[in-house]
Amino acid sequence: MIKKLLPDYTVKNVALLDESFYKAHGISAVIFDIDNTLVAHTEPTPPQNVLDYFELLEKWDIKYAIVSNNNHERVHSFCKELGVPYYGKALKPRKKYLKKTMQQLDAVAKETALVGDQLFTDMLGANRMGFLSVLVTAVGEDETSFVSFKRKFEKKILAKNAHKLTEYGTSVAK
Repeated sequence: MIKKLLPDYTVKNVALLDESFYKAHGISAVIFDIDNTLVAHTEPTPPQNVLDYFELLEKWDIKYAIVSNNNHERVHSFCKELGVPYYGKALKPRKKYLKKTMQQLDAVAKETALVGDQLFTDMLGANRMGFLSVLVTAVGEDETSFVSFKRKFEKKILAKNAHKLTEYGTSVAK
């Protein structure tokens, strides 16, 4: 079970995932979580650095979407101007909305990556789907009490399995 929680890669920041990373892994589509992955839990809309990164993905011919466990209103307000598929209240690690998103992106599992900040939702969901799983260091510290509770277990799992983790990137994509 622990193996299903572990990411294929860890990265300190989404922006470190560059074109060479995606191309080396044959990735044509990326599904992102929002809160503490792209932005802090408290940011209502995508800041310029996220918009710039999404422009790079388009330039690299990589499709992307958003799948979040947060409520529909939060996800809609964040994504409405992006023009990409998105789902709120996705109940990750359940497969339903990950499958729908992959179909909307016209992607296959082995060419899809999921980038998120949590083991029990994002990494487990990605691994269950056969996606490349990428764990990003949480962007913000303002989290719900339930997420904070889960983080304690995640830290123990990551520490115990640190020798199995592969970190990617040291410089920001250009």
